[in-house]
Amino acid sequence: MAITISQSPTSPNMSNADLLFEVDSTQKAQPQFQYVCDIQDENKTVLQRVKQQPSPQGYGVFNVGQIITNYLESDNVWKTVEFATSSLSSKEFWVAFGEEYGTSTSGSVTLYNGVAAVSGSPAKSGSYATYLSDGLVEPNAGYWNFASSSYYYPEQADVYNTFSHQVVLSNAPTTQKAQDGEYVTISAYNGNFVDSDVYAQNISYVKFDIKNAAGTTIQNVTLENIVANGGGPKVIANDLWSTVAANQTSGTRLIHIGVGPQNLADGGNTLNAAWASYTVILIGAGDDGLDNDNAVFGQMTFEKDDAECISEGVRFAWKNEFGVWDYYTAKLAINSGVQIERNAYQQSFVDYGTGTSTVTYDLSRRGSSQFYNKATQRKNVTTDILTQAEADWLRELFFSTNVYVQEGTNFLPVVISDAAATEKTNPRSQKVFQYSFNFEYANQLRPRR
Repeated sequence: MAITISQSPTSPNMSNADLLFEVDSTQKAQPQFQYVCDIQDENKTVLQRVKQQPSPQGYGVFNVGQIITNYLESDNVWKTVEFATSSLSSKEFWVAFGEEYGTSTSGSVTLYNGVAAVSGSPAKSGSYATYLSDGLVEPNAGYWNFASSSYYYPEQADVYNTFSHQVVLSNAPTTQKAQDGEYVTISAYNGNFVDSDVYAQNISYVKFDIKNAAGTTIQNVTLENIVANGGGPKVIANDLWSTVAANQTSGTRLIHIGVGPQNLADGGNTLNAAWASYTVILIGAGDDGLDNDNAVFGQMTFEKDDAECISEGVRFAWKNEFGVWDYYTAKLAINSGVQIERNAYQQSFVDYGTGTSTVTYDLSRRGSSQFYNKATQRKNVTTDILTQAEADWLRELFFSTNVYVQEGTNFLPVVISDAAATEKTNPRSQKVFQYSFNFEYANQLRPRR
C-alpha cells in the first residue's frame, strides 16, 4: 500500500529541462485520489507542493523543471582567485511523493505519506537527492536528461589511475585566446553525487604550464583545491577521498576556477611577461592523497592575444548552456552611438501665474520645456574570422539571458539586441564564419531632468 517511483531524472542534471518523475500507487482507485509531490531543498524543507490527478491509466507524471528553475540563479564568479564553490547556480533537491484520498466521493480527504497507509507529509523519494544546475537540455537533444556522462567521470579515488577526460562545463574550443588583464573562469563538477567514499571526480589541484613563443616552459603555477583556497571539500591537500567524502556538500559539488591572466595576477601569480600560451590541467589524486599527474580530468589552453590597432576589444562573459560562464573578446569594428528620445510641452511666454503685482519680462523664460529624456547607448562589434567550432559555440552568447562586458576590472550587465552572421554558403569553398552584433547596457545613461 504505497507509491512506486518508476522514472526519475538522472543526477547531475539541468533545471531548464523536462525533469520527469512518473509514479504509481496501490491506492489510485480510492475516491478523490490525487498524487501529491513536495519539492524540497537539500535540507528537505518544502519549497512547493503540487497535486495531480492520475492519468486514465492511473499514473502520475510530474515535470519539476519549471518550478526548480525559480530557485537557481547565477554564481557571479568572474573574478575568482583560485577556487569558488557554487552557492546559487547548482543545488541539491529532493522530490518526495505522497497521496491523498477520501472514503467517499463527497467526504473529506486525508494526506498519506506514500510509503505506507499512514497519514503525513509526502515521504516517498529516491535514495539520493537530484543535483541540478541552472543550465538547459534542448528539446531536440533526443533524450530527457542532461548528458552527464560526458562531463562527470567518477574514478576510483583510492588508487593511482591513469586517464584523460574533459569535464570542463563548456562547449568552447579547448584552445582559446586571452589578453593580459582579462578574467576567465572554468567550471567543473567535483566529488560525487552518491554516498560513495570510493568513486568520485576528485579534482585535487590545478596545474598551469606557461610557455613562451618558442614553446618552452618558463613558469609553473599550482592551485590546490582545498577549503582555504575557496574550493573543497578537502581541508588539506593530501586528504584521502574516504576522509572527505562525508563532508561533500551541495556547494562543493560544483567548483569554479579562476584561470584568466587577471585572475592569476589577483591571486599573486602574475604571468611571466614573455608568456605566449599556457595550459590549465585539472589533476586527480592517488591512494595516498598526493597528486597524481596521470589522472587528468580536463584541460584548456589559452594563447596570448594582442589588441587590434588601438582597441583591446569588448570582453563578453555570458551564462552558457550549463549555467556557468564562458568568455570571448570581439575586437573588430567597434562602433558606439547614443539614441536620445525626448518629449516636451509648450508653455506661454507670458507668465500668467505671476506672484507679483506686475508681469515681469523674462527673456530667459522657456516656451518649449522638456519633461522626458531617455538615452539609449548602443554598441556594435564584429568578431574575428571564426572556425566552425567557434561559431557554433558563440551562438550561445546570442541566446543567453545573462550577459556582461568587462570594463577595466568591472563587469557590467548588457543585453544583446540583435545579431547578424556571415556564414559559409558554399561548404566546398567557404570555411569561415563572422558575427556582427549590437548590444545595449542594461543600466542606461541617466539623463538630466
